[in-house]
Amino acid sequence: MCGKMQAMAYQRINLDTWSRRPHFDLFDSMAHPWLDICCTIDATTAWAICNATGGPSFSTASLFLAIGAVNSVEQLRMRIRDNKVILHDHVHVGSTILRDDETFGFGFISTSDDFCEFFSAYAAEFDRVRVQRAELVDRDNDDVIHFSVVPWLSFTGIGHPRDRNTSYSVPKIVIGKCHLQGSRWLLPVALSVHHGLVDGLHAARFFDHLQRRCDDAETILS
Repeated sequence: MCGKMQAMAYQRINLDTWSRRPHFDLFDSMAHPWLDICCTIDATTAWAICNATGGPSFSTASLFLAIGAVNSVEQLRMRIRDNKVILHDHVHVGSTILRDDETFGFGFISTSDDFCEFFSAYAAEFDRVRVQRAELVDRDNDDVIHFSVVPWLSFTGIGHPRDRNTSYSVPKIVIGKCHLQGSRWLLPVALSVHHGLVDGLHAARFFDHLQRRCDDAETILS
């Protein structure tokens, strides 16, 4: 891993005074408490920047734009830990990385407001993971978002395997293939969240933040 992940900083949510305690209790008691939403983002500006001569990797740029949007939504930083709810100050990128043998490994990159710093950290982590063999080592920390980038598919929905025996609450985001429709480059993004922590309103805020960041990519990725 390139460098060290930032230390976890978080606060505990007081469940006795939390306004959504009834919703948390309802959904956390379910066998499948997950809310899955797939939306299309207009990534035209970001796509043009990344595909210009000398431009950065679009996959890396997408992760950077997405983790910034995640950290703008408090509910996406909430986690269930030891039957309690905590709120992280920031969460980071835990991403699948394609290896040379066409399996995948897990890479971890600290969040940053500086794209050049994030890009360098991701490049180093990519080089570390891509040559691994057989290992599939994940981190126990829950201060991450689990990302997958699948640039071969422009999907309209997606599902995930999950451990049925744990109260797992780390959100998953999948970024798909950017495709041309008319004059716009459209990007499918799937968000999967624990419904005890996150509602449709909060998911919509994430997608709104992501759209704004894509629209402002010329500034954000500079």
